[in-house]
Amino acid sequence: MDEMASRPHTSHDVHTLRTALERLEAQWERQQRSTPLVSSSQLRLLYALETAAGSNLRELCAALGSAAPALSRLCARLEAMGLVRRAYSARSRREIELYLTGRATAYLRELREEREQFLATVLDSMPEGERAALVEGMDGLRRALDPPGPGYTENPVICSA
Repeated sequence: MDEMASRPHTSHDVHTLRTALERLEAQWERQQRSTPLVSSSQLRLLYALETAAGSNLRELCAALGSAAPALSRLCARLEAMGLVRRAYSARSRREIELYLTGRATAYLRELREEREQFLATVLDSMPEGERAALVEGMDGLRRALDPPGPGYTENPVICSA
C-alpha cells in the first residue's frame, strides 16, 4: 500500500472535498439553460433505470434505499412527464417493469454534455499538475464508490426519495 493510501483522512480533507462538491453542484445548477426538468431524486432514479432497465419497483427500492410509496410517486411523476414507461414483465404479468423513454435518454445525454462542457472549461483553467492530481483523485473516489467485487448485491446508486 502506498504512503498516501495508508494516511488516514483529516477533517480538513473531508471539508475540502465536501466544499468542492457543493460548489460543483451549485455551478451545475446555474449552468442549466432553464429550470431543471427533474429533481435530484428523480435524476437518481433515471440514472438507476439507465443502468438497470426493466427493473421493477421492489428492485429499485432495494437499489436506491427508498420506501416503496415514495418511489412509486417518483415513478408516476416521471411517467406523467414522458420520461419513464411501464411494461408488463415477460416473467409474470402481475409484475411491472420500468424503462426510460427516448425523451429521458435524450435528456440524460444533453445533461451530461452540458456538464462535460462545464468541466472541460474548469479543467482548462487549472495548472497541468493540479489537473492531473484532480483526475487521479477523482478516479480513486470513483473506485472507492464502486461495488467491492463479485458477490456484491447492492446497487451503488444511492437515493432517498
